[in-house]
Amino acid sequence: MESGWPARGTRGIAPRTAGLALEVLERAKRRKVRWPEPAEEDSERLNAAFASVVEFMCRTTKECEKYYRYVPATRCQENEIKHICRYHSRQGADNVLQTLEEGARKTSKDLYIEVSPGTYSVTATSENMMRETHVVDVNAGQSIDFTFSI
Repeated sequence: MESGWPARGTRGIAPRTAGLALEVLERAKRRKVRWPEPAEEDSERLNAAFASVVEFMCRTTKECEKYYRYVPATRCQENEIKHICRYHSRQGADNVLQTLEEGARKTSKDLYIEVSPGTYSVTATSENMMRETHVVDVNAGQSIDFTFSI
């Protein structure tokens, strides 16, 4: 039974693998692929579909901007603020940030707490039930300042 390959162990696996790879390459070169030409009516329908999506997005953006124009920034949650900053005008985002900073100045509270050395988990909850937690490791005589941004 002659396969054209030397018996196992006489030449090694690398030459055999190289030979197989060359055979596969030659077969691939002989193949001809005929890709179908795109039908013109398909591209026209696709262009019309994209145009309607763009029109819908423009309308949706205008409605969204109108909505957030009348919602006080202090009522917006974090994901809404990120949305405004990311997808709407820079001026609108600046207005939201300015309103929030003013509100934060009005509602900020400073607390002073003395504790024994150790590791503590401190959690603050806002009026709209947003939570933020800081884990702190306090050494003897150490003072730690941290801010919650809720």
